[in-house]
Amino acid sequence: MISRKDRRQIAGFTLAEIIVATGILSIFMSGLMLSWTAVQTTAVNALTYAQLQNDQMRVLDYLKRDVRRATRIEIYNGANLVTDTDTLGSELRLTIPDYYADSREEDNAHGTKTPTEPTMPDASICYGTALTVRFSSLNGAALRDEAGISRTVGAATGAFALSFKNETDGSIRCRVAYAQPQQRGSGATGDPDVGNPRRAAAHFAIHPDVAVEPEIHHERQR
Repeated sequence: MISRKDRRQIAGFTLAEIIVATGILSIFMSGLMLSWTAVQTTAVNALTYAQLQNDQMRVLDYLKRDVRRATRIEIYNGANLVTDTDTLGSELRLTIPDYYADSREEDNAHGTKTPTEPTMPDASICYGTALTVRFSSLNGAALRDEAGISRTVGAATGAFALSFKNETDGSIRCRVAYAQPQQRGSGATGDPDVGNPRRAAAHFAIHPDVAVEPEIHHERQR
């Protein structure tokens, strides 16, 4: 026969104790889930920011390299050639010597690459038929078109925007901007809740005849 003392020692939790313990556990788990969601959202935003900055610097590097090599520089706003120093253009058009007779773009590691033999038809050095390189943005992507072959050099998810301007000293000001959507967790339907985008831009002025590394200026706006 089990005594009353023995029954108290082997007795389980009461209903009230189970309800209190479950409530405390629920509060703890809710806080843990909120913390995890916040950490995950911050990680996603940080990764996207790093990728967009990397794309932005890639576009700036292409612009600096190609402007230095260009024998002719033109800025267009749509189909109109920009010749003044007040109007912003949406496309930069460069004429570049074709230094290589190859089957690939000059920054592509695949394909043949044979140097073009220079000629002097009229006392000036000529490297085959000159190439036309165009920089522009379309549907949020930064594009570089080389001899009719277009390639995305800035991801479309970054909502990139390129603008160009003639400066009074003969230099060309290039501006590369992007807008990064900010995730704020999940909405009521489970889809990502996107807040106001983070906007950032970088610009520099480069003179085609001056062999000086241009200073890049950064702009950031919340």
